[in-house]
Amino acid sequence: MTKEKTRPGFRLFAERYFGNFHRVVLTNLLFAVPSAVVFTLLYFVGDALFGDFSAAFLMLAIIPLYPFYAGVVMVMRDIARGDADVKVAATFFKAVRENFARFLLHGFAVCAAALISYASLSLYISLLSASAVFYIVLFFCVVITLLVLYTSFYIPLLTVTYDLKLRYIYKNSLLMSFGEIVNNLRATLALALVMLIFLSVVIFSRSVIMLVSVLAAMWALFLPATFTFSYCFFIYGGMAQIMSKKSEIAASGVKGSQPRSDPADKLSADDFADVDVSKLRDTDDFIFHNGRMIRQSALLKLLRERESKEGDKDE
Repeated sequence: MTKEKTRPGFRLFAERYFGNFHRVVLTNLLFAVPSAVVFTLLYFVGDALFGDFSAAFLMLAIIPLYPFYAGVVMVMRDIARGDADVKVAATFFKAVRENFARFLLHGFAVCAAALISYASLSLYISLLSASAVFYIVLFFCVVITLLVLYTSFYIPLLTVTYDLKLRYIYKNSLLMSFGEIVNNLRATLALALVMLIFLSVVIFSRSVIMLVSVLAAMWALFLPATFTFSYCFFIYGGMAQIMSKKSEIAASGVKGSQPRSDPADKLSADDFADVDVSKLRDTDDFIFHNGRMIRQSALLKLLRERESKEGDKDE
């Protein structure tokens, strides 16, 4: 592990991505099925309402597709952090099932942010010729759009990794959008490289039919999962460290650190009596419950010890 941490980030990035390339493609194909349905419906609805293709209207696809994106995020997170032998289908559908409602709400928020950012950038770019002042306005608009983009990196990743209330998800995502700026910029560079490769393929499309075919193939086989892996790889470590520090600070009793985290030896299994043991994993990921935070592995051990003691009493 020590040697792995000392290697250049992009070298390890390539190793984990191409070493799990078949899993990336399979994840993408699973996401491509609902994508095809949603995009087809929106295209015909948009054509009926506006009589022409509308990129802004197609952004509404974010809302119904975002619950399925939970599966992409969880699989790519596991691959990005180096988990061995990730079960793609099982992980994908479990993530969708367990996070459907929350990701649907996230979909509305992300879609609204995307539409506002798109409209703002389009407006100020069109006004550049009117006054030099709009160059300054456009600059700040770009900065805000980047912060919105970085926030949208953390929202799904926090949701599938931690059992947090919505307000904590949005609060921590916003704080890490600028607090983890170095990792966010590295993720942006990775996304830019992916986009450059994608555009280089699109450029060689010599007809509309060929262009549509290439776009459809890239979306179905590579893009959503590759983009997700790119930002997960660079931001997951920093995010996990921050969340771990939050739990340590909260455990020490420092005022204002919510939700509260308690060491496993100070907790009673009764505090987590309503937790479904079957949903816990033997990992260092944290779970938040009733304002308390504990590693899933420690909670799993605590609950199993309680079950063992209860079994001994029954005998």
